[in-house]
Amino acid sequence: MKRRGQNTSALFSFQKFSYLYFMQPVIIIHHHEITLKGNNRKWFEQKLLKNVRTALGELVPHSAITGGYGRFVIQLQSESKSELIIERLKYVFGLSNICIGVKVEQDIDAFTNASLDLLKDEQFKTIRVTTRRADKNFPIGSMEMNAKVGAAICEKFNVRANLTGPDETIFIEIADKVAYVYRAKVQGAGGLPSSISGKVVSLISAGFDSPVASWQMMKRGVTTVFVHFHSMPYTSQNSIDQVKQIVELLTKYQFKSKLYLVPFADVQNEIVLKTPMPLRVILYRRLMVRIAEAIAFKEKAEGLVTGEAVGQVASQTLRNIRNIDNAATLPILRPISGNDKEETMVIARKIGTYDISKEPYDDCCSFLAPRKPETWSNFHEIEVAEANLDIPTLIALAMEKQTIEQFSFPQSA
Repeated sequence: MKRRGQNTSALFSFQKFSYLYFMQPVIIIHHHEITLKGNNRKWFEQKLLKNVRTALGELVPHSAITGGYGRFVIQLQSESKSELIIERLKYVFGLSNICIGVKVEQDIDAFTNASLDLLKDEQFKTIRVTTRRADKNFPIGSMEMNAKVGAAICEKFNVRANLTGPDETIFIEIADKVAYVYRAKVQGAGGLPSSISGKVVSLISAGFDSPVASWQMMKRGVTTVFVHFHSMPYTSQNSIDQVKQIVELLTKYQFKSKLYLVPFADVQNEIVLKTPMPLRVILYRRLMVRIAEAIAFKEKAEGLVTGEAVGQVASQTLRNIRNIDNAATLPILRPISGNDKEETMVIARKIGTYDISKEPYDDCCSFLAPRKPETWSNFHEIEVAEANLDIPTLIALAMEKQTIEQFSFPQSA
């Protein structure tokens, strides 16, 4: 027996529908929190529609994606592409869920017939029918509809109704002079549509934290430009290769990404030669922030993002975070500042970066790192140390030697 909530490959295949009533195979995708927007809701929906069309690229003609208020409907033309379509849609921020089913006439017999067809190859003992009647002109109420269609299913398959924990659920949506019937939902990415909330520059490493922090900002509709600092040739190529893999994966959520690769070893050497050992990591971070901010100004970004979590390592005490922050004029956002490591790794597993980040790599901050870093820094001491550095020249040197990588998804986007 198939367990409740278990999605199988049958979800992605067409049923052999009987054509007593018209049935058009469709994928219904429901909007997430943009349904709560007010007068500007239409603008959010238009942006989400554009993103859905971009994600599906060559798979679906633009004309096959319709709808607007609360849902989009994709008319399927080919069985072979349905699974790939759903896989692409999982990465589209702004979607609550993805459902494969049929479009039918507004007729109770059509609802029943579609439900029986959707369930005929499934093994189940309990059933629930859930109707949403957005079109109030349809004369039968939701409760009555649930009872009538549910009774037909129970009689046909010799099963019983269960409203709290059914093995299968049939969903009926009555809207826009048509109706949709489906039997399972794939969870969407949620959040706000990509590129709707401005732009940030994210300081990204190959570790667990900064990819998750970047993803959290992307989920809020923020376009994210990535900056990775490396200590080549004194460290291996591993961190660069892993960061490229991570950015390629995250690009599925925003379609286009830019990665700045910034050589940092010369800056670190200057800090080692001219400043006190305990302050090194903080001074590294302050220079990184300044360089990332220079990139942010170039990119017309509104802020910076880091993967710092309070108290996680020596440089991430509240005092050190404060003293790193005041090197910048733009806001520094820390989406996972309150997470413990396990909470962050749960998200890393969910979004697919965990397996990349778990591989060993050389962190540029560990290159020439002090044995006993300062955990509660004094800002006056930082100012005195930085007076020994030609900071504008170090920023210009890093900017001059940076390289840029471009990413896109789908490849034709």
